Amino acid sequence: MKDDFEKKLFKMAAREQMVLPKTLERKIELKLQSARDAKRPKKILNLRRSLILAAVLLTLFSITAFAAAGALKQRMEAMNKEKMEEYFVQIYSSFAGTDNYNRSYTDSEKKRLDELRISYEEQGRFPEGELTMLDEVEDYKGKNVAFFKKTSTFFFPEKEMSDEQLLQIIDFYAKRDYSLQKMNEMIADKETDFPEEARPAVPQNPTDSAVLESSAAFQPDQALTIPYTGDLSIRAIAAGGDGILLAGRNVIHRMEIGSSDSVLFYDGFDENTQITELCEDGEGNVYAGLLKVTADGNYEVHLAVIDKNGSFLKEIDMSPYMKDETITIGGRPGNGYINRMMADNQYLYLRGINFQDADFLLIIDKDGNPVSKMKSGKYTADRRYSMCIGKDQKPYTVLMDENHRFGIAAVNPKEGTLEEIYTAVFPKDTISLNLAAPGYDADFVFWGFSGSFSLNLSENAATLVTPVYDFPCPTEGALYLALPDGRIVLAYCTEYRNYTAEDGEQRHERIPEKTCFYYLPAIRNP
Repeated sequence: MKDDFEKKLFKMAAREQMVLPKTLERKIELKLQSARDAKRPKKILNLRRSLILAAVLLTLFSITAFAAAGALKQRMEAMNKEKMEEYFVQIYSSFAGTDNYNRSYTDSEKKRLDELRISYEEQGRFPEGELTMLDEVEDYKGKNVAFFKKTSTFFFPEKEMSDEQLLQIIDFYAKRDYSLQKMNEMIADKETDFPEEARPAVPQNPTDSAVLESSAAFQPDQALTIPYTGDLSIRAIAAGGDGILLAGRNVIHRMEIGSSDSVLFYDGFDENTQITELCEDGEGNVYAGLLKVTADGNYEVHLAVIDKNGSFLKEIDMSPYMKDETITIGGRPGNGYINRMMADNQYLYLRGINFQDADFLLIIDKDGNPVSKMKSGKYTADRRYSMCIGKDQKPYTVLMDENHRFGIAAVNPKEGTLEEIYTAVFPKDTISLNLAAPGYDADFVFWGFSGSFSLNLSENAATLVTPVYDFPCPTEGALYLALPDGRIVLAYCTEYRNYTAEDGEQRHERIPEKTCFYYLPAIRNP
């Protein structure tokens, strides 16, 4: 009777699903027969037989792995150019910057997915079919595995997925990755052109006067699509009290809600200044986060304050709040970067890169004097996580707890502490929350790469209002803000142009006429 080790070896061989030539099978059989016929004590015999088996199986595993790798390579190379282009177009034209799912994997599915991926890559275990490609979300009937190309969304059945379905997902990823790499190589070698289908189209320009005159622009349940007709290459946007603020490289415009054009608000910045963030306080004063070039050619962080009439008030040097170290910003040395900013009646709340002892939040008064610094601890906040002034006029911030679940909390600015903390109020698979604002029919609305949410603090659980696969435009590369009525506005550009920066490096910027504004209602029960 075989010992345990020998049983394990045979079990490993069975899992490999080896198909060997007859001549090789005969050679192995002779070797094993010689081991069985050997006149040796049982324990030594078992050990010898096991060692022979181990050596034989090691060779066979290598042969099998080599054969599987060849089979996988053949499977990828079997795709024709049209099929690879289909995958390529899907990646570039998707409205989402990442893959999305109608539900999370179960723990069992995650475990089997990892095991099946090894079988796929090392043993050549391929699915019998392919997952279903959806033209519209409504086409999914709740069975099998499907993929909605427009927003890179996987649809899984409610019940546990089978091995075949998981293999279809693995096969899809492998073919998509291979197609992306191969198509990029072919484009670089001028063997093919960049597919025009991979560029999302900008809607035709309507007459925005019709939108404004119909008052649709001011209805909280009204979705709008407004192509931009102005001439500003937009880098940042923010909600103002009575409109939208737009920032170019070193200039600020204003735009009416629902309008397609913008007008100059302030352009008194130095030519080499870059605007990184905007916000407006209750009095209409505009705050602009700046990167200014110093005499030695480095960037320094500053804050410009401009009144509601477009007159310059002051500039605040943020160097005292930055770490004493240099980082690279757009190819040039600098001391930091303002990434998020908001203002209430007294204070400015800032989040960014390289803040000293304030990786969670920096709070200063409107003259630039320190108020408090908040460091990450039990709760953390990425520089992209949003802040807002709530309906109760308290400052709030998005945060993440130790279990990597998103929540929200009120901020005590004088003490630099969190109050009224609401943790794990978003689904566990939520991807970032880059926008927070007071809602129309809820305490708050949120936007991130998983979709838009609304939240009433009394409910202690956020409601998904619009999943990412229902957005009218891509989220990757989009600029975003929230209007006072709770609507979310995305500004998306389908094409960029190159320019030469002051340091001689090639950069790219949005082409104004390829930019479009999308107004998205965030009402729970429209």
